[in-house]
Amino acid sequence: MPESLAWIADAWGGTNLNPGDLYITCARGLSPEQLAERMADHQPVEIGPALTGREASALVDLAQTYCVGRLGRSDDWSFIVESGGSEGWALDPAVSRDGAEVLIFDPRPDDPPSFFRYLANGELQLHFELGAGYYPSGAQPDLLRPALEAAGAIAPEDSLDDLLDDDQELTPLEAKRKALDVIGEHFGLTLPRHVLESEPLPSVVTRTSPPSSW
Repeated sequence: MPESLAWIADAWGGTNLNPGDLYITCARGLSPEQLAERMADHQPVEIGPALTGREASALVDLAQTYCVGRLGRSDDWSFIVESGGSEGWALDPAVSRDGAEVLIFDPRPDDPPSFFRYLANGELQLHFELGAGYYPSGAQPDLLRPALEAAGAIAPEDSLDDLLDDDQELTPLEAKRKALDVIGEHFGLTLPRHVLESEPLPSVVTRTSPPSSW
Protein backbone atom coordinates (compact mmCIF):
# COMPACT_ATOMS: atom_id res chain seq x y z
CA MET A 1 0.00 0.00 0.00
CA PRO A 2 1.41 3.45 -0.91
CA GLU A 3 2.82 5.42 1.99
CA SER A 4 0.67 8.32 3.14
CA LEU A 5 2.20 11.80 3.19
CA ALA A 6 1.06 12.18 6.81
CA TRP A 7 4.60 11.36 7.93
CA ILE A 8 5.70 14.83 6.78
CA ALA A 9 3.76 16.42 9.66
CA ASP A 10 5.38 14.01 12.11
CA ALA A 11 8.85 14.67 10.67
CA TRP A 12 8.44 18.45 10.89
CA GLY A 13 7.72 18.06 14.59
CA GLY A 14 10.24 15.25 15.19
CA THR A 15 13.88 15.07 16.11
CA ASN A 16 15.50 13.09 13.26
CA LEU A 17 16.04 16.24 11.20
CA ASN A 18 15.49 19.93 11.81
CA PRO A 19 12.25 21.08 10.09
CA GLY A 20 14.46 23.46 8.09
CA ASP A 21 15.96 20.40 6.42
CA LEU A 22 12.60 19.26 5.06
CA TYR A 23 11.41 21.84 2.56
CA ILE A 24 9.85 19.57 -0.06
CA THR A 25 9.07 20.61 -3.64
CA CYS A 26 7.64 18.14 -6.15
CA ALA A 27 7.01 18.49 -9.89
CA ARG A 28 5.17 16.51 -12.52
CA GLY A 29 6.27 17.16 -16.09
CA LEU A 30 9.85 18.04 -15.13
CA SER A 31 12.89 15.91 -14.42
CA PRO A 32 14.61 16.43 -11.05
CA GLU A 33 17.39 18.32 -12.82
CA GLN A 34 14.91 20.59 -14.63
CA LEU A 35 13.13 21.31 -11.37
CA ALA A 36 16.44 22.23 -9.75
CA GLU A 37 17.26 24.59 -12.62
CA ARG A 38 13.93 26.38 -12.27
CA MET A 39 14.24 26.67 -8.49
CA ALA A 40 17.86 27.80 -8.29
CA ASP A 41 18.79 31.46 -7.95
CA HIS A 42 21.83 30.97 -10.18
CA GLN A 43 22.67 29.37 -13.52
CA PRO A 44 23.93 26.91 -14.46
CA VAL A 45 23.32 24.40 -11.69
CA GLU A 46 25.66 21.49 -11.09
CA ILE A 47 24.48 18.13 -9.76
CA GLY A 48 26.82 17.06 -6.98
CA PRO A 49 27.54 13.91 -5.01
CA ALA A 50 24.88 11.92 -3.16
CA LEU A 51 24.31 13.29 0.34
CA THR A 52 22.17 12.47 3.34
CA GLY A 53 19.96 15.16 4.84
CA ARG A 54 22.47 15.86 7.60
CA GLU A 55 25.33 16.09 5.11
CA ALA A 56 23.37 18.53 2.97
CA SER A 57 22.55 20.66 5.99
CA ALA A 58 26.22 20.79 6.98
CA LEU A 59 27.06 22.48 3.65
CA VAL A 60 24.80 25.46 4.38
CA ASP A 61 27.12 28.25 5.56
CA LEU A 62 24.81 31.28 4.99
CA ALA A 63 27.70 32.98 3.20
CA GLN A 64 28.14 31.35 -0.20
CA THR A 65 25.64 28.52 0.21
CA TYR A 66 22.16 29.25 1.58
CA CYS A 67 20.28 26.14 0.50
CA VAL A 68 21.21 22.63 -0.64
CA GLY A 69 18.71 20.30 -2.30
CA ARG A 70 18.66 16.52 -2.69
CA LEU A 71 17.01 15.17 -5.83
CA GLY A 72 14.91 12.13 -6.59
CA ARG A 73 11.83 10.66 -8.29
CA SER A 74 8.74 8.92 -6.99
CA ASP A 75 6.60 7.49 -9.79
CA ASP A 76 5.48 10.43 -11.97
CA TRP A 77 6.83 13.05 -9.59
CA SER A 78 10.29 14.57 -9.30
CA PHE A 79 11.21 15.99 -5.92
CA ILE A 80 13.77 18.17 -4.20
CA VAL A 81 14.09 18.14 -0.43
CA GLU A 82 16.03 21.23 0.68
CA SER A 83 18.11 22.12 3.72
CA GLY A 84 18.73 25.69 4.81
CA GLY A 85 17.15 28.88 3.50
CA SER A 86 14.63 27.62 0.96
CA GLU A 87 12.41 30.00 -0.97
CA GLY A 88 9.58 27.71 0.19
CA TRP A 89 6.03 28.86 -0.51
CA ALA A 90 7.37 32.14 -1.98
CA LEU A 91 8.83 30.28 -4.99
CA ASP A 92 7.91 32.05 -8.25
CA PRO A 93 4.84 30.34 -9.80
CA ALA A 94 6.66 30.54 -13.15
CA VAL A 95 8.48 27.38 -12.07
CA SER A 96 5.32 25.57 -13.26
CA ARG A 97 5.32 27.04 -16.76
CA ASP A 98 5.01 24.97 -19.95
CA GLY A 99 2.54 22.45 -18.55
CA ALA A 100 4.38 21.48 -15.35
CA GLU A 101 2.67 21.00 -12.00
CA VAL A 102 4.49 21.90 -8.79
CA LEU A 103 3.62 21.09 -5.18
CA ILE A 104 5.34 22.88 -2.30
CA PHE A 105 5.39 21.66 1.30
CA ASP A 106 6.87 24.46 3.42
CA PRO A 107 7.39 23.76 7.15
CA ARG A 108 8.08 27.45 7.96
CA PRO A 109 10.04 26.41 11.07
CA ASP A 110 10.74 29.99 12.17
CA ASP A 111 7.30 31.44 11.43
CA PRO A 112 4.54 28.81 11.60
CA PRO A 113 2.06 27.67 10.40
CA SER A 114 3.37 25.50 7.60
CA PHE A 115 1.94 25.87 4.10
CA PHE A 116 0.99 23.81 1.07
CA ARG A 117 1.01 25.33 -2.41
CA TYR A 118 -0.05 24.00 -5.82
CA LEU A 119 1.27 25.71 -8.94
CA ALA A 120 0.31 24.94 -12.54
CA ASN A 121 0.42 26.75 -15.90
CA GLY A 122 2.73 29.34 -14.38
CA GLU A 123 0.10 30.42 -11.83
CA LEU A 124 -0.86 29.82 -8.23
CA GLN A 125 -3.76 27.37 -8.15
CA LEU A 126 -4.10 26.69 -4.41
CA HIS A 127 -2.42 27.90 -1.23
CA PHE A 128 -3.47 27.12 2.34
CA GLU A 129 -2.14 26.68 5.85
CA LEU A 130 -1.66 23.13 7.07
CA GLY A 131 -3.34 22.33 10.36
CA ALA A 132 -4.62 25.84 11.02
CA GLY A 133 -8.15 25.98 9.62
CA TYR A 134 -8.83 26.41 5.93
CA TYR A 135 -8.45 29.84 4.36
CA PRO A 136 -7.43 29.00 0.79
CA SER A 137 -6.33 31.31 -1.98
CA GLY A 138 -5.43 30.86 -5.64
CA ALA A 139 -7.27 30.17 -8.88
CA GLN A 140 -8.80 26.95 -7.50
CA PRO A 141 -9.39 27.64 -3.80
CA ASP A 142 -11.95 24.85 -3.41
CA LEU A 143 -9.99 22.19 -5.28
CA LEU A 144 -9.40 20.04 -2.18
CA ARG A 145 -12.23 21.27 0.04
CA PRO A 146 -14.62 18.31 -0.55
CA ALA A 147 -11.89 15.74 0.09
CA LEU A 148 -10.59 17.60 3.15
CA GLU A 149 -14.11 17.79 4.58
CA ALA A 150 -14.76 14.11 3.86
CA ALA A 151 -11.52 13.16 5.60
CA GLY A 152 -12.34 15.29 8.64
CA ALA A 153 -9.29 17.49 8.07
CA ILE A 154 -11.46 20.63 8.07
CA ALA A 155 -14.99 21.38 9.22
CA PRO A 156 -17.72 21.54 6.55
CA GLU A 157 -17.99 25.01 5.08
CA ASP A 158 -21.54 25.54 6.39
CA SER A 159 -20.80 24.34 9.92
CA LEU A 160 -20.10 26.42 12.99
CA ASP A 161 -16.85 25.47 14.70
CA ASP A 162 -18.16 26.54 18.10
CA LEU A 163 -20.87 23.89 17.92
CA LEU A 164 -18.27 21.12 17.92
CA ASP A 165 -17.59 19.30 21.16
CA ASP A 166 -14.05 19.53 22.46
CA ASP A 167 -13.50 15.83 21.83
CA GLN A 168 -14.45 16.30 18.15
CA GLU A 169 -11.84 18.95 17.48
CA LEU A 170 -8.59 17.84 15.89
CA THR A 171 -5.23 18.95 17.22
CA PRO A 172 -3.18 20.98 14.71
CA LEU A 173 -0.94 17.94 14.18
CA GLU A 174 -3.89 15.64 13.50
CA ALA A 175 -5.43 18.15 11.08
CA LYS A 176 -2.08 18.55 9.33
CA ARG A 177 -1.65 14.78 8.98
CA LYS A 178 -5.13 14.37 7.50
CA ALA A 179 -4.62 17.25 5.07
CA LEU A 180 -1.32 15.80 3.87
CA ASP A 181 -2.96 12.42 3.38
CA VAL A 182 -5.64 14.05 1.20
CA ILE A 183 -3.03 15.91 -0.84
CA GLY A 184 -1.13 12.70 -1.52
CA GLU A 185 -4.27 10.86 -2.62
CA HIS A 186 -5.51 13.70 -4.85
CA PHE A 187 -2.23 14.16 -6.71
CA GLY A 188 -1.15 10.52 -6.73
CA LEU A 189 1.99 11.43 -4.80
CA THR A 190 3.94 9.16 -2.48
CA LEU A 191 7.24 10.10 -0.85
CA PRO A 192 9.02 7.37 1.12
CA ARG A 193 10.05 8.83 4.46
CA HIS A 194 13.27 6.84 4.83
CA VAL A 195 14.45 8.04 1.41
CA LEU A 196 13.86 11.75 2.00
CA GLU A 197 15.15 11.73 5.55
CA SER A 198 18.04 9.30 5.51
CA GLU A 199 19.19 7.99 2.13
CA PRO A 200 22.01 9.64 0.14
CA LEU A 201 20.57 11.44 -2.90
CA PRO A 202 22.21 13.51 -5.65
CA SER A 203 22.73 17.04 -4.40
CA VAL A 204 22.50 20.54 -5.84
CA VAL A 205 23.01 24.03 -4.44
CA THR A 206 19.70 25.82 -5.00
CA ARG A 207 20.51 29.15 -3.36
CA THR A 208 23.72 31.18 -3.20
CA SER A 209 21.92 34.23 -1.78
CA PRO A 210 19.26 34.71 0.91
CA PRO A 211 15.63 33.88 0.02
CA SER A 212 13.43 36.82 -0.92
CA SER A 213 11.44 36.33 2.29
CA TRP A 214 14.46 37.11 4.50
